[in-house]
Amino acid sequence: MKKNIEIDISLKFRKKSTAAIIAKSLDPDNKDFPEGMTMSQSVKNNILEINFKSNNVMETLLNTVDEVLSMIDMTSKTLEKVE
Repeated sequence: MKKNIEIDISLKFRKKSTAAIIAKSLDPDNKDFPEGMTMSQSVKNNILEINFKSNNVMETLLNTVDEVLSMIDMTSKTLEKVE
């Protein structure tokens, strides 16, 4: 069943630079979404805000959100090790 769905996520990091680096790391993946789905992001101080919109089935959107959160987790763990 197709619906208009929107998910907003706010992630707070210790440093603004960490939020900015993670946002930048998502840019390549921000361009190749399933048809009918978009993702936008912004950094405000040390908070990364992500908005997902979709008119696809909910499962597709949830899988995409899960992938993005996994990438964020991996990137933040990598940054912690190099800092």
